[in-house]
Amino acid sequence: MRFLGAGYDDDCVTEPFVPSWVKRVRFGVLAGVPLPAGLEPVSPSVLGQLHPREAVFASEERGRRQIEVAGGRLAFRAAASAFGADVSAWPLLADSARVPLGPPGLSVSLTHKEDLAIAFVGTSDAGLVGIDLEGGPRDRSAIMSRVCRPEELSAVQALPEAGRWPNVMIRFAVKEAIYKAIAPQLGRFFGFQAARVDVESKERVSITMFLEATDPTYELDNELVWLDDGRLIALVRARVSASAKP
Repeated sequence: MRFLGAGYDDDCVTEPFVPSWVKRVRFGVLAGVPLPAGLEPVSPSVLGQLHPREAVFASEERGRRQIEVAGGRLAFRAAASAFGADVSAWPLLADSARVPLGPPGLSVSLTHKEDLAIAFVGTSDAGLVGIDLEGGPRDRSAIMSRVCRPEELSAVQALPEAGRWPNVMIRFAVKEAIYKAIAPQLGRFFGFQAARVDVESKERVSITMFLEATDPTYELDNELVWLDDGRLIALVRARVSASAKP
């Protein structure tokens, strides 16, 4: 396993279920674990690397979901180790909404695609962090009308066609990360229309929230981490504004 500097390259990718890289970011540490293709059950040797309760939790899932659960837990343990947190006695389980239940004092978030599981571990003192991984060769700009608010859609459609999907991808990743950061605190679902993401550059966005009037106000911070294969990890940290607390 190696620490990443500015980027990521194919040399980081090793065998499935073997943590291959960790990266320090502003909010904490990210770790990546390659996932196998197919639907074969996770082997006992891999499950044996998890906390016993995690192994049971993974075994109760089937197909890709079992692979993702196991890979995410291995990534969690790699990220926690690099962060300096001893989680050997803590099983990373999940609630009914599949939100990872991290140890007290830590913020934990998971994301995955077909070939890669990524975990984030950091302190929860400054708020909860949500992460999302997006990207790859496939143009998915057809989702823009679902992801974007009307004003965002106008901004995207004003771009040259080749630039639309990269722009939508950033908005999509950031909004998914927003949801993972806020929903566990808010205790309810909200959709893509609850946030506006203004893309200032590949490295910088600004966020405006449109939650219900009775909801708390959240202070948000974000970071965009690009992998050298063109994929994006969006991180959003959210905490209830001090002015909103009783």
